[in-house]
Amino acid sequence: MKIYFIFILIILFGASCSKEDTPTLKRNDKGELISIPYLWKKRLHKSNPQVNGRMDTPIYLEKNIVIPMTDGPLGRLLSMINTESGNTIWEWDERFVPETEEIVIYMFHLYQNILFYNIGSRLYAVNIKTGETHWRKREDRSFWSHTYGKGAEFYIFGRSDAFPDSIDQSIVFKGDMYTGKIEEYLTPNFTGNHLYGGNRIGSVPAAVPIDFDGKEHLIVVWQEGISGYNLQSYLGLWDKTNGEWIYEKSVIVEPSLNGTLLNPPVIYNDRVYLAVGFELACHDIRSGKQLWKRRFDGETFFSNFLIEEGKLVVNNEDQFVYCLDPISGTQLWKTRGSGTSSYMSYLNGVVYFVGGATGNLHAVDIGSGKTVWKIDINNLGESGDRFRTSAVYVTPGENNKKGKVIALGGLNAYCFEAYR
Repeated sequence: MKIYFIFILIILFGASCSKEDTPTLKRNDKGELISIPYLWKKRLHKSNPQVNGRMDTPIYLEKNIVIPMTDGPLGRLLSMINTESGNTIWEWDERFVPETEEIVIYMFHLYQNILFYNIGSRLYAVNIKTGETHWRKREDRSFWSHTYGKGAEFYIFGRSDAFPDSIDQSIVFKGDMYTGKIEEYLTPNFTGNHLYGGNRIGSVPAAVPIDFDGKEHLIVVWQEGISGYNLQSYLGLWDKTNGEWIYEKSVIVEPSLNGTLLNPPVIYNDRVYLAVGFELACHDIRSGKQLWKRRFDGETFFSNFLIEEGKLVVNNEDQFVYCLDPISGTQLWKTRGSGTSSYMSYLNGVVYFVGGATGNLHAVDIGSGKTVWKIDINNLGESGDRFRTSAVYVTPGENNKKGKVIALGGLNAYCFEAYR
């Protein structure tokens, strides 16, 4: 009888813990969901928590995802996670400098299951199907950690040997996904009339492959100093097939201190959209002609902009999210955001992002501009934690079921049923 009583107590205690630990639906006074049940959560650290790296854009293989994790003070893991269960499929850690090198992936190129990314002078190609190193190499120069590519080619940006050592610059390098071999590929015609930052003549922050009219092209964004520290950014179109510029110096915005492109261009209906400083510009791809330009009170700096369902959604540093008509630039709606934020991810009419100012997981319905989620991680049982402004992962559902949304906190990754 005593044993039976103890057994009943254990069941009741276990049930009460489970109920207490399971988040419930909660809304704030604006009707925004600030707590919802999660489908699963996964510990991001095998031992004591460490800084576990950052990814700006999600990496997927089918419906599995690649996230950063840690294994002790020196272990930084690139890990593939099953989105149904949260279980780890593989772990990779073949960094050149385990003592100091974080896994930070701003932009990458993925081709035939090979993921390429770089951090400074260190270049990595990882097979994300097996978790094995395809190749890795160290170069004698540093490259900006933004990568573009198509097929077996990737493009990165680093210092050319064609200029004197006293002149700093960055040009387009082309690389081979199979071998890791890289070579200098394209240098804009810098005027050299003015140096900025001491000895810098100019740089290229973007080279986007695009094919049309039966030819291969690169949309190239580049900049050079004009006066003082002011930068002038240009849009160019390079004909890869014939090895010549279609146009090279279409002005994007007026010179300014922050006149550089940090987010990748977006291509839509033969137009290219570019966020430079406080402005968002739309150009015709074939001619380079500017079709419209919109100035904001803040930069589109940490977050991004995207076009879905015929709507251009901009997450701006002024703490607002904007929706524009991509053809005319006309504003459709404006809603409160979070300023510094992660990149947005889109699924079924909703954009998801982590707000740096709030530490919450936001979801905004792009049809109405209404914020439907502002999930506080502390409502999920993690007191003192916050969601991190790393990539937010979204996977579609099947058979008319809702998809999944996965966001990373400081301690755990959380998987939720999508809003829609």
